[in-house]
Amino acid sequence: MPLFYSNSRFYHALMALTYRRHRDERFRAVARWVPEGAGVLDVCCGDGALSRYLPEGTRYLGLDRSRAFLRSARRRGRPVEYFDVGKGPLPKSQVVVCQVSLYQFHPRVEEMLARLYAAAEQRLIISESVWSLTRSKLPGVAPVIAWAMRTEGMADGYFRFTPEALDELFAAYRPALRHSGAICGGMDRLFVLDKVGVRNSG
Repeated sequence: MPLFYSNSRFYHALMALTYRRHRDERFRAVARWVPEGAGVLDVCCGDGALSRYLPEGTRYLGLDRSRAFLRSARRRGRPVEYFDVGKGPLPKSQVVVCQVSLYQFHPRVEEMLARLYAAAEQRLIISESVWSLTRSKLPGVAPVIAWAMRTEGMADGYFRFTPEALDELFAAYRPALRHSGAICGGMDRLFVLDKVGVRNSG
C-alpha cells in the first residue's frame, strides 16, 4: 500500500495542502451530477468523503483496498467496503464514480475505464488530476512523491495525465459524453458519461 494511502489523516492533510481553497470543489463538482435518490458506487473511494456532499436520499457504497481508509470510514459511519478493484468484477450501480484514481492503473488505464463504464447502469463520473508534484522541478521532490504514491502494478510512479491525454482517452466514449471540463482551478478534469437519460443537468 502506497505511503500516502496508508493513513487517512495524512492523506487529507496532503490534499488540503495541494488543493488549498479548491479542496472541496471536486466533491461538489462530482455531487452535482448525481441524481437525487440514485444508487452510487464510489470506486477507490478513500474514506468515503464524497458521501457528505451527495444529494438527499442517495444510496452510497464506497470501495477501497486501504485498510486505514476503511477504518476511518467506519468510524464516521460511512458505508465503505474492502475491495481490490484490480482483482474482481465491479458491482453494477446506477451511478459509478471514480475520483483522481485512474492514473494508478497505468499502463492499463483503458481497461480500467472500460470496466468502470460497464459497471455504470446510467452514468459514469470521472474526475482526474492533471497537476502533480511528480512533475516538480524542486530537487528531490518528484522522486519522493512518485515513490510514496506508486501503487502495485504501475509501470511508472511518475505517470500522471495531461489534459490532452485525458481527451484522447475519452475520445472512444464521445457518443456518451455528457460533460467535460476543468475543475479545482484547472488542477482536475471532470468527465460525465451517460448511458441512458437522467433528469439532472449537473
